[in-house]
Amino acid sequence: MAFCAYVFLILLVTLRLHDFVPPFAWGYDAKLMLFPVAFYAAAVVVPFPVMLLFAFTMGLLWDGRYAVITGNEQIDLEFGYSILLFALMGSLMQGIRPMFRRGRWELPVLMVGIATMSYLVVEFLFLNFRRGEFYFPKEIWYKIWTSALLSVLVAPFFFLGLHWLAKKTNFKIRYEGLYRYSQSRT
Repeated sequence: MAFCAYVFLILLVTLRLHDFVPPFAWGYDAKLMLFPVAFYAAAVVVPFPVMLLFAFTMGLLWDGRYAVITGNEQIDLEFGYSILLFALMGSLMQGIRPMFRRGRWELPVLMVGIATMSYLVVEFLFLNFRRGEFYFPKEIWYKIWTSALLSVLVAPFFFLGLHWLAKKTNFKIRYEGLYRYSQSRT
């Protein structure tokens, strides 16, 4: 239980730090999606009900931060859309959880980039649908690909941090059968 509380605090901190990450001019103003990377890494580690709780609360906070309505301005996306997207991408990450629990990090790291790219593409498709047009310039593709690549580069550090935190809080990530298997090999 302590592990999930610490992960929740980490997600809150990365949500706040996300605003301070500058865009990269060389990547068509792509930005490291710090909070989604932290969420996707946590989605692989925590149980499914906890991931859904994180998706709901963090989606509310994400929309509360980035979908603010002031005056007569209209927003492009409705409040709550990111809850659906975080739950969908978190469920995708939960599908590779058994591989992560076996100690295989290659696919989970790659899936963080795929989930980031999918989130950005679906969000942009929602925007196009809401605006009633389909406009997808190549610069947007470059920006999405660069954000996904940056996510893949940062994801191992989040996985290492979560693994370290799990060890400190006595949270089991690996299956016990694999522990016995690794003991018999040495």
